[in-house]
Amino acid sequence: MDSTSKYAAARLPTDLAAHAIWVPTGAGPVGGRIVFVTERSRRRVAVLILPVVLLGLVLVIAYAPGAWLVALLVAALAVAGAATDYHRGGRAGFYRLEDDGRLGEFLGRQNPGLSQHRRVRAASAGS
Repeated sequence: MDSTSKYAAARLPTDLAAHAIWVPTGAGPVGGRIVFVTERSRRRVAVLILPVVLLGLVLVIAYAPGAWLVALLVAALAVAGAATDYHRGGRAGFYRLEDDGRLGEFLGRQNPGLSQHRRVRAASAGS
């Protein structure tokens, strides 16, 4: 494992979990290290809700009467979508990683163009 992920994990706020770190691959103006983080509390909620929704989907498909099937499937998928949006909300997203390992500029929730970077697993970050 690259020491970059260990360095970043030690300096992140305790309520955030790093999932991946990207380091520049070559010379040029590529912008430094970038980290993707989510909030631990939001992740826990989503991890609890999504399996329940999936179990509900299986039960709906197996036991729901035909007239209710579509409505219950739509409701279950709406709850799963809401849980996913909740997980990716808050302070989750891509950040520039400062030289001392702290979070820098927020780059957004979408991939900021990482073709000139190499992904480093952030397993030591508690993800």
